[in-house]
Order: sequence, then structure tokens, then C-alpha cells
Amino acid sequence: MVAGSSGGHIFPAIKYLNNLSNIKKPNEILFITNEVGIKYLSKIRSNEINKLIVNSKNKITYILSILLNLTLLFILNRKITLIGFGGFITTPVLLISKLFNIFLLSSNKIYIHEQNFIYGLANKINYFFAKNAFISFPKINMRSKEIFVGNFFLDKKKSKQNFHDELIKVLLMGGSSGSLDLNNKMLEEIKMLNDDHLDKIKFFIQIPDTYLEIYKKKYSGIIDIHKCTFFSFKNDLNPQEYDLILSRSGSGSINEILYYTNNVHFIPHLVSRDQHQKYNLNYFLSHNMSQNKFFIPQKKKLESQYYFNSLINPHSIEKIICYTTR
Repeated sequence: MVAGSSGGHIFPAIKYLNNLSNIKKPNEILFITNEVGIKYLSKIRSNEINKLIVNSKNKITYILSILLNLTLLFILNRKITLIGFGGFITTPVLLISKLFNIFLLSSNKIYIHEQNFIYGLANKINYFFAKNAFISFPKINMRSKEIFVGNFFLDKKKSKQNFHDELIKVLLMGGSSGSLDLNNKMLEEIKMLNDDHLDKIKFFIQIPDTYLEIYKKKYSGIIDIHKCTFFSFKNDLNPQEYDLILSRSGSGSINEILYYTNNVHFIPHLVSRDQHQKYNLNYFLSHNMSQNKFFIPQKKKLESQYYFNSLINPHSIEKIICYTTR
């Protein structure tokens, strides 16, 4: 498994290798990631799974490191199954495998997984030498290699421990590097609220560590800072516990949240060259599955039941395993 660059690529890879380790020997599994993937390694259940972390900040040195680390592995093993989950780091690994198939008559199987509505740049390249591409969004006209597996889903078993909290709970989550404009949006909305309304609200705000002190001052200028809990990353977020969520529209976030609640407003991150988050969101908006307008509720909106996102396949990873291990 190869995945890096963002949690959106890394989470499905980890779900895949955890489930795969139930039917294959963990010590025969190798997970390749970069510096971004380090903080997610604690989610890997088996300590026997091999891990290769390669710094990818410099693309040339990354490619050289991959060549150095994997050439002997490909020489000694002629039947490797590889699956790339997205991000630049996948392309050199899968390309090397394809070259071994062509020139050294290896029998490596190459697959890719695309969690967004459109292919990222790496997967646009990877598609040409992949055996199959597992896609998360349904299409009317599927390409020859594509297999629709549904939207990846991390964990549907979440408790409702804070479900009956009297405060209106508002969550902002935008990824470790993509939440600055979301915070500015939240600050604008807070300025419009009166004191009686603010007294009923508790805010949970994701902000990169490098901007924490700056935005603490911004929030403290308009609201009691004790009403805000700041974090850069959390393992145990439960969308069910919040009356409103302001979020990015990456595939992982949008599907995880919409499984539990539609009390959410999505704002796509438009910095990426392909603007895939915009296309993800447009798909869900066309199915009336999220809020069009952003507003903080004046009373609790929590539901007693899950909000089931009909576009999710909770078993999409198991479906991929069926194809890659048969």
C-alpha cells in the first residue's frame, strides 16, 4: 500500500491494510508513506506490518530513495500486489513495479484507489499502468479499468456519549493546513450573534499549530475564550455530537460526516489545481444531502437516529480486498 500527502489518501490505505491483515500475514504487508503519514501510524493495528517512511519534500531525493529501498524487494519478489491510494508518492512506486513487469517479466499486480469525484494528478498518471481503478463515486459511463466500490468509510461504530449536552455544540474542521479561511468565516458569523445566543454555544475549532496563538486572540476579541476548544488533530471526533459542523469537502470528511448527520455546511478547498473538493460537494448538493447556507442554530438540532448517507458503501474497502486478493 502506498499513500501520502493528506489524510484523505492515508485513511483508506490504513483501513485497507488493517482489514487485509485479518486474512494475510501482517509481516508480508508493506505500507509506504511520507512525512505526512507519520501522525496516522498509530491507527495501524498490527505492529508486524512493515512501514517505509520516505521524506518527499524534495521530489528528486524521494525518487532516489524509493529506487534504493525497493529495487532489491522487486528483484526478490516477482509477484507483488500494489495499490496506490493517491498522492505524488504513489507514482514512482507503481511505475517501478510496471517497469519490472515489462523488462524483467515480473507478475506484479497494480491497482489504484480514487476517493474523489475526479482523479487527482497522480492517479491520472497511475491509471495508465494500473490493472484496475477503484472509484468512490458512481458514473454513467465507466472506463474499462474502473470498478465502482462506493465511498470509503472509516468507522460506523461511534458512541453518543455527549449527545444530551445542553450547550449547542459547533465544530469547525478543515484539515491541519486548510482551516484558516474557515476560521475567518466562523469569526464573521460569531460577530453577528447576540450575547444570549453565544451563552448557549460551545465552539470546537481546528487550527494549525502555527496559527493557534494568532486565532486565539481573534476569537478572544469577540467571545469568551473559555467557550472555545482548539485542536490541530483529533483521533476521536464524532460528528453525531455536534449541532453544526463547518467542514472542508474532501471525500473522507464529506462521507464520514454525512453518515451521521446533515447538520453540516461544506466549503471546498479551492487551492488544489484540480479543485476536486468543489466537484465532491457539487455531487452531494445535487442530491440535497447538505446545507447550502451557513448559519449557527439557536437551539439543539441533534437527531436521535443516524443520518444514513445513501451514497456510502461501508464495505467498500472489503470489496477492494476481494478484487486484490482473489
